[in-house]
Amino acid sequence: MKRALHVILIAGLALAGLPAGAQDFVPNTIWGEVPQGVVSNAANAVLQDASGRVAATVPVIDGKFTFRDVVPGQYVVLVQDGAGTVLATSHGVSFTNGAVSKAMFDATRVPAAAVAGGGGGLSTTAWILIGAAAVGITTAVLIATNDDEGTASPSR
Repeated sequence: MKRALHVILIAGLALAGLPAGAQDFVPNTIWGEVPQGVVSNAANAVLQDASGRVAATVPVIDGKFTFRDVVPGQYVVLVQDGAGTVLATSHGVSFTNGAVSKAMFDATRVPAAAVAGGGGGLSTTAWILIGAAAVGITTAVLIATNDDEGTASPSR
């Protein structure tokens, strides 16, 4: 009897942790899979209505998410990292009563918050280019202002 109870508890815990894609969907559900490029950083999926208000927030589990009991309307899904930075934005989801809809992402969707709400800093590429330019300019100035002390070659 005790062993059977343990098996049931373990099975229940295992099923509770299944990703959204492994479960049957009930009506009024929006589900999706996080784009491959951001799966490792994805923490939450945020369901945002047409006016920009947050309708729901759910965790991303194994790159998947599910919003249940969604009210009919227009939505987008924002995928966020643990700090709340938007990593991806879905296409619009037009949702009707009783529907089960998948939020779709693609590589061309740029998250709006990344441009407007980013840290305002320069990208790594920009810093590398600035550093390379500084080294090049410094080298050119040093070569141009060198007093040619010492002998450089017998032809001089």
